[in-house]
Amino acid sequence: MADKNQDKNQSKNRAEQAEEHDESVLNPEIKNESDLSKKERRLIEKEKLKGMGPKKKLEYIWMYYKPAIFGVIAVIALIFGIKDYYEQSKIKTVLSMTVVNSMANDTETPEQKIKETLGYKDDPYSKVEIGVNLTTDSEMAEFDYNAQIAYMAQIQAGSIDIMVMPEKLYQTLKKNEPFADLKELMGEEAFEKSGMQTDTTHISITDSELEQELGVIYDPVCIAVPYSAPNQENAVKWIKSLDSRR
Repeated sequence: MADKNQDKNQSKNRAEQAEEHDESVLNPEIKNESDLSKKERRLIEKEKLKGMGPKKKLEYIWMYYKPAIFGVIAVIALIFGIKDYYEQSKIKTVLSMTVVNSMANDTETPEQKIKETLGYKDDPYSKVEIGVNLTTDSEMAEFDYNAQIAYMAQIQAGSIDIMVMPEKLYQTLKKNEPFADLKELMGEEAFEKSGMQTDTTHISITDSELEQELGVIYDPVCIAVPYSAPNQENAVKWIKSLDSRR
């Protein structure tokens, strides 16, 4: 009889345990955050924010969403950077001029004027550059040390289309024969009409308006085109335009 009662008790205990187990399945404990779905997490975050004041909300958002915010900023910056690089890559220099001993503070105005002269007025991807970084000694016969290095680098790189300089400096530089024959580039008739010539690799002109535009005080102004000039055609076009100004 005792054995039967013991068996009944054991059966009852097993049934109760099974019942308890089933109840735990039907009513699970609160999940860990890592077990929550994205939707559940969003709902919890929404409830948290509802109970916060404006300042606390900002602090909470900054603390928990800082990586995402920086990520968005980085993506936006990258997009604009790529766009800017693409736009810059389409811009072409149609004429690069170096003006020796220039005191000009503003090169944008003469650059735009030359651009119009060359026929690129409405072309946003064409530009004219005027460099004013080369200077000479007091006699205007030779470059100073830094200018000499810069000049050699620019000539070798082929980044100068036109040089505007004092006559004495031209006489010094021409010994190395770095300049193109303007008579050949311009044609004999056009060359002979352009300024004063003592040889065929430069012209000298007196033009107070041009001197003022380029910020120089020497007269006459000596103009030459280096052999390495990449835009010799535009250089010639600009030189020819000077004849119509006088």
